[in-house]
Amino acid sequence: MRERDARVLITGAAGFAGSSLARALLHRGYGVTGLDITPPGHAALLRREMSDPGFTYLWKSLQDVQPSDVEGHSTVVHLAAQPDTPLAFESPRYTVMQNVEGTVALLEAVRKTGCVSKLMFAASGNEIGRALYFPIDEDHPLTPHNPYGFSKAAAEMALSAWRLAYGVPSIVMSTGVVIGPNMRREVFVFKWLWDALHGKPIVVEGGKQTRDLAFIDDVVRAWILAIQAPVEKVAGQKFFIGSGQEYTVEDLAVICREVAAHCVPIQYTGYRPGEEGHREAFSAEKARKALGYTPQVTTREAIALTAEWVRSLL
Repeated sequence: MRERDARVLITGAAGFAGSSLARALLHRGYGVTGLDITPPGHAALLRREMSDPGFTYLWKSLQDVQPSDVEGHSTVVHLAAQPDTPLAFESPRYTVMQNVEGTVALLEAVRKTGCVSKLMFAASGNEIGRALYFPIDEDHPLTPHNPYGFSKAAAEMALSAWRLAYGVPSIVMSTGVVIGPNMRREVFVFKWLWDALHGKPIVVEGGKQTRDLAFIDDVVRAWILAIQAPVEKVAGQKFFIGSGQEYTVEDLAVICREVAAHCVPIQYTGYRPGEEGHREAFSAEKARKALGYTPQVTTREAIALTAEWVRSLL
């Protein structure tokens, strides 16, 4: 199928990742339908895409998605979620409703159409909270350590169950923290850069836990490689997408301070529940071999590029 004949449905299209993927697909000639609960007039990250003839915006809750919404799409990319770990501590039931029940609603709509050749799911490094070995590969069991990680792990298991029971052709694309221009402002990297650029202390929760930061352009490129890959090569597979670089949270705080060029103090508070001992050391070897994916942006470069955008908001 030629790209200009292919149409992709993106759930959560008005968010950071969804809008970035929509923009990249439209640039490559794909037709895109974006589904989101954000009112069209408030979908600021899709402002230019709204006028693109190849783009359709579907203002709708994921829980109410119907087979008719899925029909006509060869690929579905599932990004809609309650994405914030802190909110999951305060609202675990809401988080499960969004991330698990929403995923099941989408799976049922895809199952009933029979037209989708790939259903791609954005999984989370939080699904593996206490790794049994390193580097973490795609065969590692899911061991979530907080309510958010549980909700994403349960959603990933639902994809596996619907694939085995009904043949829904799912692909799991797992990342750690994704950063870059237009990133979510509740993520620690944004908060640290914002505070440092305003001369305020950087507040670190814990410090010895680790993260693999991924730059949005690298992640979008990996998703597109999976969309373009032969179905038989990727359906039923899981891939870790990241920088391949493991940093402690306290080292990332130092990099943020250096990039911001403001010598603000770093203050330490306690770990979030379940967070102490968490490590993100993912292997991207499978993605390299199967998709041809290699990260192009280092962790420091990703933080620096994000900082340029944060400065533009001051």
